[in-house]
Amino acid sequence: MSSVPDDGSAHHDDAQADPASITLAGLRAQYPDWEILVHLDSSIVSAEHRSADGRTTIYLVAFTLAELAAKLETAADKLETAGTVEP
Repeated sequence: MSSVPDDGSAHHDDAQADPASITLAGLRAQYPDWEILVHLDSSIVSAEHRSADGRTTIYLVAFTLAELAAKLETAADKLETAGTVEP
């Protein structure tokens, strides 16, 4: 699981990751190409990413910011590997 340190860099040490340190603002800063929302009416958090050409949308849903952070890290890595994210 990844946490979002103050410097905006990813932290990959699972033994020291603190889910309480993950914030909505931190996730939005770390993943600016994603629309990240907290749905107060249903107790879920979500993230949406649309490709530049509008042909692809990725939608992630989780119950906590920590869970969403892990899903975002995986999805962002896969997007980079696939070459669909511009630097």
